[in-house]
Amino acid sequence: MTQPLTIRIPIKNKNGDVVGEKEVVSYAGLLATAHDEGLESIETEIVQSPNPGNDQTAIVRAVVKGRRGTYTGLGDADPSNVARRLAPHLLRMAETRAKARALRDYVNVGMVSLEELGGDEEAEAPEPAPTRSPSNDNAVPSGPMSEAQRRMLWRQALTLGHEGDAASAFLDERLGVRDGRPATRRDASRLIDELDAELRGRGPAHNGGGPRAA
Repeated sequence: MTQPLTIRIPIKNKNGDVVGEKEVVSYAGLLATAHDEGLESIETEIVQSPNPGNDQTAIVRAVVKGRRGTYTGLGDADPSNVARRLAPHLLRMAETRAKARALRDYVNVGMVSLEELGGDEEAEAPEPAPTRSPSNDNAVPSGPMSEAQRRMLWRQALTLGHEGDAASAFLDERLGVRDGRPATRRDASRLIDELDAELRGRGPAHNGGGPRAA
């Protein structure tokens, strides 16, 4: 049976009432599409295991290879960005997210996957947003960036050639931090992916030698 690439999930309000739908891609659909497009292998590597010192944050890198080329993706998971029932399975969730992100690039799909949605938010409608000005367009109501994400971003910035105050300014700009607003976990997760892609684009001489560098 052919797996559909996209699925629709319900959006609920704070009272649990269904108020709409959201279209996302599914991991099963991505995998089936990738096989149709000549997928040859998927390899994963644990970048960071969850422990109390890193806010129980698991980080995994996935490498997808096939006739369309080689693509990588980073996946992170911690108790604040997975559904409560998945909290005991952070490494597995981080691996699935990493594979989903790499597969999205491989099959050229920009839509977020169901597995990448954080916590229980995939079933909950956001609060009505106030009128925004350009200075707060990037405000996203998620938890603050974790120390594990902060450390990873600093390592990526240093690898890209930014040091000290220059690295701090570079990360603030790329995170969209303005007017003292702290970066969120979503901000950090997005930028980790972006910088990882930039480092891959520079080749092995610039990305720390591949997956083990992180």
